[in-house]
Amino acid sequence: MERIQKALKSAKQQREQQEAIQKPKKGVSGKAKIPEDIQYSQTQQLSTSDVDLKSNRIVAGLEGHPNADVFRVLRTMLLHRMRKEGWNTLAVTSPLKGAGKTLIASNLAIAMAMEKNQTVMLVDLDLRRPSIHKYFGFEAAMGLSDILLDDADLPDLLIHPGIERLVILPAGRSVSQSSELLSTPRMQDLVEDITNRYSSRMIIFDLPPLLGLDDALAFLPNVHSSMLVVEEGGNTREEVQQSLFLLENTNFLGTVYNKARSSKQAAYYY
Repeated sequence: MERIQKALKSAKQQREQQEAIQKPKKGVSGKAKIPEDIQYSQTQQLSTSDVDLKSNRIVAGLEGHPNADVFRVLRTMLLHRMRKEGWNTLAVTSPLKGAGKTLIASNLAIAMAMEKNQTVMLVDLDLRRPSIHKYFGFEAAMGLSDILLDDADLPDLLIHPGIERLVILPAGRSVSQSSELLSTPRMQDLVEDITNRYSSRMIIFDLPPLLGLDDALAFLPNVHSSMLVVEEGGNTREEVQQSLFLLENTNFLGTVYNKARSSKQAAYYY
């Protein structure tokens, strides 16, 4: 608990330092013209099949899939608020592991990329337990950890999974001292670069869970907004309340109630 309190204090100080740098001009996201045929000259290109995506429950881009509309609705609600405020970065986290935050973040990124108003970058910031690459069916021996530890170049690590207007920055190899890496000046410089390089880019950061670790708290001051994924039956009221408290100064946009076993979607849920 003492480490969480220290992280909260550090996060507050870091946020105050970043506010002047990170705040974009109102309405800049969504107004820039997006080229209809984007050429990925430096980015590694992969071709992910619909069959593989469906088997991994990445369904937002699958035509006719009964759950695709859920992510389109979520996309529209989030983009409406983000564009109104001029925000283009979103952190997705959960109280504990197992809530499905990475699955939600991945599907949301695809849903956003389906709109031609912006491009999307999906960043795996769960440096202890990287997993985004698994959902898209590729290996990721290198990634963000190589930028922070070995000064690797960002363009060499980006992956275009065959979904138009979407690029992925995998986490790379697993590291134990992840919170220290996420709070380094190198990380702050990287976030500033990818946030401001393209005014029409939306960036989704898949963060580690909030409770038990200080990774997410160390990074949250770098983003414009946040979202919490809560698992039905997997989180106590106290865990959710504590998570909401930790997110109260992060431009919190809302909660996704995941794995809900409703009568309408009893056979397929997240």
